[in-house]
Amino acid sequence: MRNLISVEKEFSDLSKRRGFLPSLIDKDISDSWKRCISTGLDPLKNPKRTILTSKELDELKEKNEYIRRLVNPELELLYSQIAGTNFMVAYSDNTGSVMDTIYDKTCLRTDVGKIVIPGSIWREEIGGTNGLGQVVTLNKDSIVSGKEHFFESHGKLSCFASPILNHEGKTIGIIDASTDVHSREQHTLALVKLATKSIETKLFLNQFNNELILSFHPRQEYLSTNSVGLLAINGDGFVVGSNSNARIMLHGLVTLKNENFNNIFTTSFSSIANELLQNKIIKISDHLGSSVFIIKSQNFKKKISKEAEIKTKTYACNNCEGSKFKKDRCILIRSTFLEAGNISAVSRKLGVSRTTIYKHLQ
Repeated sequence: MRNLISVEKEFSDLSKRRGFLPSLIDKDISDSWKRCISTGLDPLKNPKRTILTSKELDELKEKNEYIRRLVNPELELLYSQIAGTNFMVAYSDNTGSVMDTIYDKTCLRTDVGKIVIPGSIWREEIGGTNGLGQVVTLNKDSIVSGKEHFFESHGKLSCFASPILNHEGKTIGIIDASTDVHSREQHTLALVKLATKSIETKLFLNQFNNELILSFHPRQEYLSTNSVGLLAINGDGFVVGSNSNARIMLHGLVTLKNENFNNIFTTSFSSIANELLQNKIIKISDHLGSSVFIIKSQNFKKKISKEAEIKTKTYACNNCEGSKFKKDRCILIRSTFLEAGNISAVSRKLGVSRTTIYKHLQ
C-alpha cells in the first residue's frame, strides 16, 4: 500500500497526463483512481485479465439462475433500444463477474467486444476504474467515460452501469452497457436504469406474492410505470417490504421495514383498505406533509401448500409429452427444480445428471 502523500502525487500526475484539472474530476472517479494507485495498479500497464473457468462460470450462472430468467428479457430489450450504435450490454453478479452479454458483429471486433465477455471480472482491484467496478464499490449508478478509466488501455471505452437492488437495498446484480465510441451518456444510462427498475419490480412482486402490494407516486399518471414506490403490507397493516423508489420517496420518515402503515401516512390503513381492494386510486399524505396517489398493485393470494403450488405450475417439456413414463419423470425433474431453485440440488436429490436436467428445463 502506498502512503497518502505518494498516492496524492501520483493522482496529480495522472490527472495532468490525462488533461484533467484534479479539482474538477468527478469525486467518485478521483476516489477510485486513488484506491487503484493505493493498491499498486499501474495505469500505463495493461490490466491483468482475470477470467472465470468454464466450470466457475457455469456454477455462477446456476447460482443466479432465478435472477437471470428475469434479467435476460430486459437485456434483450435494452440491446434492441441501443442496437446499431456499436454497443454491447452485459449482466454481472454483485461482484462484477460477467455472466451474459449481447453484442453485434461490429462490436465484437472492437476493444469492448473483446474484453467484456462472459467470465470476465471487473472489480476495481482487477479492472481499475470502470462502470461495473464502480457499482460494486459504490452501490449506485455509474458512468465511466473514456479517459476516466484508470487504465489507459481502456481509454476508448465508455461504460454505463446500474445496480439491481433487492427489497433491502442490497445490490444483487448489475446491468452494463458499454461502447468504444462517445454517446449520449445520460440517455444511455437512463435506458440502463429502466432495465434495472423493471427487473427490481418483477423481483419484488415475486418476493411478496402473498402480501398486499401498494403502488404510490406523487403524480397519478406515473402509477403504471416502474417509477412507483412499492410497499408490501401484511394483514395487520405492517410494511414487510419496500422497493428502492419507496425508500427514496419516504426518506426521512421512518425505517420502513416492519413499520405500521399508520406511522408513515396520516390516513389509517383500516379506513382505506376497502377502497384499495376495489382498485380505487386514493390521494393521501405522509407525516412530512407530502401527498401521493396510492393504488393496489397486487392483492393477497390464497396461500396453498408448496406441493400444490408446484403441481399446478409444472408441466412436461415438449419432448416428453408423448409417453406417460417420460412425462411423469419430466414433471418430477421440473417440479423438483422449482422447489430447490438450482440444478445441482436437483441432481443430488434425484441422482440425475445435470445435462439431463438441462434438457428437461428447455
